[in-house]
Amino acid sequence: MNIFKMTLTLIFFLLMTLVISSCSNEKDDSSSKKVELIKELGLSEKEVIDSWVYTLARYLVIRQEHIDLAEEGVDYNVIKYNELGKAEFVNPNLDVAYLEAWFAVDENTPVILEIPQITGRYYTAQIVDEWAEILHNINERNFPDHPYGQYAICLKGSNPKIPEGALRIDIPSKKAKMLARVERQGDDEGALVLQKSFKIVKIGEPQIEPAIKIPMFTNKELITVDVFEKPMVEKVLKSAPDAVSNAADYQKKVMTIAEYVGKNDDNRAIINGIIKKKGIQLLLAMVMGEVRGDARGGWISTRQWLKFGDDVEFRCSSNYAGLWWNSSAESVYYMGSKDKDGNPVNGNNVYVIHYKPEDLPMNHVDSYWSLTMLSLPDYRVVPNELERYNLNNVSELTYEEDGSLKLYIASELPEGAPESNWLPSPKGKNFVMNHRLYVPKKEVLSGEYYVPPIQKIE
Repeated sequence: MNIFKMTLTLIFFLLMTLVISSCSNEKDDSSSKKVELIKELGLSEKEVIDSWVYTLARYLVIRQEHIDLAEEGVDYNVIKYNELGKAEFVNPNLDVAYLEAWFAVDENTPVILEIPQITGRYYTAQIVDEWAEILHNINERNFPDHPYGQYAICLKGSNPKIPEGALRIDIPSKKAKMLARVERQGDDEGALVLQKSFKIVKIGEPQIEPAIKIPMFTNKELITVDVFEKPMVEKVLKSAPDAVSNAADYQKKVMTIAEYVGKNDDNRAIINGIIKKKGIQLLLAMVMGEVRGDARGGWISTRQWLKFGDDVEFRCSSNYAGLWWNSSAESVYYMGSKDKDGNPVNGNNVYVIHYKPEDLPMNHVDSYWSLTMLSLPDYRVVPNELERYNLNNVSELTYEEDGSLKLYIASELPEGAPESNWLPSPKGKNFVMNHRLYVPKKEVLSGEYYVPPIQKIE
């Protein structure tokens, strides 16, 4: 019996050794095959991921162009006046009367933007290119000699006739997006009047190319290897010039990958695997501030970026998490997805943001501040019974006896907390907060001032 048992045991171990050896060989074969394929491509895994991140930024803008133009009544050179408090879009700004438009021009045809005179409240007409890079913020700070009136939006290098008195504003390609904002300031009636006073005047019919056809995708189910489909990605890259200084190098690598992916299914699978396992992970890490940026107390700040410039990673993560990000000269965003101890914020917990009297945000801006609650991964407002999605400088907040301010974040009103200071969070779910400081003072841009940490409390 003992010999029989020993024999069975020996056979079992021999079989296990063969299985392990076989799996190891399969793994080695797969790994070896991957190395050979990557060697054939002539690019490293990092270069593949960087190329995907670079190109995804443009796809995210094209996706939004499709979404925008699919809406009834929306067209090029037509202003969409968003309803006050409307929150049915990514990373909404609930502090302003918001309006948006897609400009379309050609070599012979500009379009005229009219901005009303606005005094005593924040406003800007932000114009971005087709990669979402900021081109202009039209307001009294940046255009002191022409803060309102007519602006002729023209294709760079063109020479069309424009109305007398209109200020020429160049854009690098035939399309650009405008996001205009007028502070509500507790006066919705006045904000609406000013919002509707923004006008677009057509002085011709430009030749407009429709948005490039791409596979539609979501933030949860991102486009991966499909960004490298050759006929499509060629059109995508040619559709709009990129201001990044080494754009040509990036685009050469993108097309090298496109050629490689188009050869066979094995190549396609290798690239898809790299993006799914490492590319998406990198993108999410960038969004959560794990890779770069000024991160403190659970927040990640955008204070360093006046523009995207050559920072293609920041551009892509911004287009993913909050398309139409604005310059830090206009607004510094603090995105809070973790508490001060580095743990993801979750609706099962209670958090407090405690501003000492000298740290009150209104002391550090020349305009206003707000705090908005957003869901993950879609960055939409979180529904709640109060229909309260943000707090700001015109909220009727309750201050402590010493003049400090405590804001509470929880799925239910914490015991002892004033309801006026409560921002409801989604029970049992992770979330993110967007703390905006509009027209920040120099100590904000330098990092000397930073919003207080997100503290978990019992």
